[in-house]
Amino acid sequence: MSAPLRVAFVSPLPPAPSGIADYAGELLPHLAGRLEVEVFPPPDLPPPAPGAVAGLRVRPWEELAAPDAGLPLYHLGNDRLYHGAVYRALLARPGVLVLHEYVLHHMLREMTLARGDAEGWVEELRYAYGRTGESLGRRSVATGVPLSPWGYPLFERAVDASRAVIVHNETTARRVRASRPGAWLEVVPHHVALGAAAGVDPEAARHAARQRLGLPAEALLVGTYGYQTPPKRLDVLLRAFARLRAVAPEARLLVVGAVDRRVELDGLLAAGLGEGVQVVGRVDDLDEFLAWMQAVDLAVNLRWPTAGETSGTVMRLLGLGKPLVVTDAGAFAEIPAGCAARVPPDEREEGVLVEYLRALAQDPGLRRGLGDAARRHMAEHHSLPGSGAAYAALLERVAAAGTLPSAPVPPLAPWREGDLYTEVLAELAAEAVDLGVDETDGEVLACLAEAVVDLGLDLAAGGPQAGVGVRRR
Repeated sequence: MSAPLRVAFVSPLPPAPSGIADYAGELLPHLAGRLEVEVFPPPDLPPPAPGAVAGLRVRPWEELAAPDAGLPLYHLGNDRLYHGAVYRALLARPGVLVLHEYVLHHMLREMTLARGDAEGWVEELRYAYGRTGESLGRRSVATGVPLSPWGYPLFERAVDASRAVIVHNETTARRVRASRPGAWLEVVPHHVALGAAAGVDPEAARHAARQRLGLPAEALLVGTYGYQTPPKRLDVLLRAFARLRAVAPEARLLVVGAVDRRVELDGLLAAGLGEGVQVVGRVDDLDEFLAWMQAVDLAVNLRWPTAGETSGTVMRLLGLGKPLVVTDAGAFAEIPAGCAARVPPDEREEGVLVEYLRALAQDPGLRRGLGDAARRHMAEHHSLPGSGAAYAALLERVAAAGTLPSAPVPPLAPWREGDLYTEVLAELAAEAVDLGVDETDGEVLACLAEAVVDLGLDLAAGGPQAGVGVRRR
């Protein structure tokens, strides 16, 4: 029997206050049971908790480049503090990338522009989006007008440096494929980890959690969870909840998670909600965090715009069988019908949310039906053992294939000297973008495509080729 594959597990881990750290810590033992895993914690973070790495070899960060280090598995998010070193390590030593969200712009902006390296930031935009990206970056630097991270996510260099990419939902998969159709991409559904709460009857757990946390036994409790940034739409939820309280004055909203300073919470709470809102703050202990989830009658988790992330909080709420209202966008829109209520991210958002809150508040049967369907779905499709098995299978296939990172494609513009096919198409695309053409201009794009076919460029042998002779436009 051959020795198990050696894997270098590169990720923040508990007690780092990061959702990705929690995810990685939950996955680690299920992967280590199948492969030979060594842990490489990123520098400048708290050492991993002993329980998170029990029985595993923990190696210094500097040894990630050593010849005996295994196939790297990089967990990458969008926070410089937790993932900046992971990003740099990926570029230096390609491996398998777990792309937890496709918007990496905030992190890269912090690593470049925020540290005075405007040229570094502009280069990231040029690399990903050609001369249009470069032009937009220079204009932003010159004028001080920010560039939207959602429109220019900057995941491209990370994907190009990876031997394979794991994502957690089809939303992110579609966005990555749109820019990098040649990447080796696998969707591994985000697992749900419930610890001691797994398999517990939701109704019994609700009563026990309320008693443990000192919450009213009979009041209608609504919860929202996680770090509250502006995209989490807390302002919309608070306005909707105030309208619910007009017909259900005993209802209480629990805000469980730290609130970003950009969310003007005091002003929002001054709008007459009084004692109807309880701001719990961040809860570090997982069992206590789950108790705050178990205690509520229903939960709300809004997010717009979305960065393609799958929320670990949403996974836990669904796994606990909690009736849930989410935004009908991104990964949330992939939750099966009947497992959650979905609110459109447009001018109807608040009104639809109010109607859902009222309907769920008044109908225990409706709440129970949503929760039961969610719990069954999560048990079938989002188990921790299933996640570990999918990771192990992909890592073994990548190691056996001996693949290198996929070749970059235009508009990066590295191509072989004399590759007329790529030269002409890249120039055509750049000129079209400079004239304001985008993917919504179907008639214009059809005319351009017809011209390409008429010239026979669609039949060029081999298509675009990247290789030595790197050129930059």
